[in-house]
Amino acid sequence: MYNVMIVDDEPVIRFGLKASVDWTKEGLHYVGDYPNGEEALKAAEGLTIDLLITDIKMPVMDGLILMKEMLQRFPRLKVILVSSYTDFDYVREGLQLGAVDYVLKPTLEPEEFTKLIQKCVEMIKMDRMVEEKLALVNQTTLIREQKGLEHVIKKVILEDSSLDELHRKVGWLKAPFLLLTMTLNHNDKLEEQYGFLYKTMILEDVQNYFYKNIDEGICFSVNENQMFFLLNTKVDPYVDIERLKKVLEQETNSSFTVGFEMINDLFSVKEGFEKSRLASGRRFFHPNESIFRYESFQEGKLTSLDIKWLHQILLPYDKQGLLEFLRKRFQEWESKMALPMEIKNDACEIFGHLFMKQLELDELMEKYKQIKKIETLEGVRKTLLLQIENYAELSYHKHHHPHGDNAIMQKALDFIHGHYTEELTLQLVSSHVHISRNYFSVLFKRFIGENFIDYVMNLRIQKAKELLENTSMRVYEVAEQSGFNDVKYFSKLFKKLTGSSPIDFRSRSQSPL
Repeated sequence: MYNVMIVDDEPVIRFGLKASVDWTKEGLHYVGDYPNGEEALKAAEGLTIDLLITDIKMPVMDGLILMKEMLQRFPRLKVILVSSYTDFDYVREGLQLGAVDYVLKPTLEPEEFTKLIQKCVEMIKMDRMVEEKLALVNQTTLIREQKGLEHVIKKVILEDSSLDELHRKVGWLKAPFLLLTMTLNHNDKLEEQYGFLYKTMILEDVQNYFYKNIDEGICFSVNENQMFFLLNTKVDPYVDIERLKKVLEQETNSSFTVGFEMINDLFSVKEGFEKSRLASGRRFFHPNESIFRYESFQEGKLTSLDIKWLHQILLPYDKQGLLEFLRKRFQEWESKMALPMEIKNDACEIFGHLFMKQLELDELMEKYKQIKKIETLEGVRKTLLLQIENYAELSYHKHHHPHGDNAIMQKALDFIHGHYTEELTLQLVSSHVHISRNYFSVLFKRFIGENFIDYVMNLRIQKAKELLENTSMRVYEVAEQSGFNDVKYFSKLFKKLTGSSPIDFRSRSQSPL
């Protein structure tokens, strides 16, 4: 609704003007009525006034001065002057200043006054429409410029293309430049709970929010859990980063780590991006911090694994010897401060020697992928220690129940198909079949050929398809009945997996051939 106020020094006139129009029906919010211009200006503080109905001659501040003051505050303001027969010279001046029209007090008719109000409302609507169209044109032009620069930066960073095109595309963005690598935290938990595609949708939400709300800069995903940002900064970069990080975390209900570097020339963008990426990786050693500026440091080099000693404690299996071996290796990881990926590769090598005879090659490679996704040094330590328990369990099952896995999986699948529309986790199902969560994860992938959560999500999507085809349930009801507690996530995932929104899918499936 648009705001309107009445200003006249005669109470009877103010009352008559107010009573002659159904303001709400005309799409107007009646702010109030005031005896002079000074009081009206005070009342307008903190508001946007769209329509001013004012007398011309008043004490303290007259209507023409009020009109000038109001137009300075609200350039799109519509003004109706209220005058007597003797005010015509003032009326002429008011019309020259931009008043829409005037009404005469002695001959004021409610019907004519209402028509004049309606005319002003239409003019206000037209102004708003023009403003919105201009804003849309400006936003479209800006986004086109941002996307053009994004394309060039991507080619420079990811494809090692020439830098020649950069300066032609970046005239609208001024130095100094702030380069950020923003990494999504807790990826393993997100994948386990929602599946792989959920992370992609979070990064898409980040990019959509950025281009809708931030004019100066670009952003794009560089892998499944990282975004790159190029921004202009005019203040302390930590202030800008903290503000951006906070709003994106609120918008996506997620947690991020940010690494950053400052550059003064875009010819350094590739090097700056790599530094911001390395800075983001420092969370591996400092999990309680979330913003890191690049600092040059000397990475340590790990000593080669003593494979002979490792095999001696595995054949025969010596659990205490293995724990002592790992304890010493963990100490070296921490003291050498090697690159996170080198530590993860070291962990994969230990894991490979530990499970080479227990797992198939594809299962072993899947475990390597999982280790390389671990986000902290403590996480890598815990994972390897947990594998010691799995080692004993796998060995026991292999020698004592060579055919028992079929029965375990059948029992697990029966449970999954009976409960997939409820809250269902890997831990819940593994507890039901009385084996460890990690061993069940290996077993499930071996038998089914896909991860547990992806299997469950596909069951839920199939259920949703059936409900959309055969019932008139609303989309949020379909989501709930299919096992999704977030209708927004359900709609996005449904479209990702089927190529159609739930509503479009229903329309096509229920329309006659």
